[in-house]
Amino acid sequence: MVPNKGERKKAIRFALLLYSILIGLASTICFITAIFFVIPKEDLPYLIEPLVIMAVFLYGTCAIALFIRSRFFNKERIKNE
Repeated sequence: MVPNKGERKKAIRFALLLYSILIGLASTICFITAIFFVIPKEDLPYLIEPLVIMAVFLYGTCAIALFIRSRFFNKERIKNE
């Protein structure tokens, strides 16, 4: 059974929100674990730049997903279609 256009948009809207929540939470846990327990304190100044680049990429994709969700998948637009 193929869902109609409104159900598909609701599913995409939910998937974008779920992606942002799960990736944001998992990234935060990974970074905290890496910084406090995995990386030795003397090596941290050398590894902070790659960690920042990874954080910008991961949190940036979460922000982009939320932006797409807010601009293209409004509840009002979905209800009106």
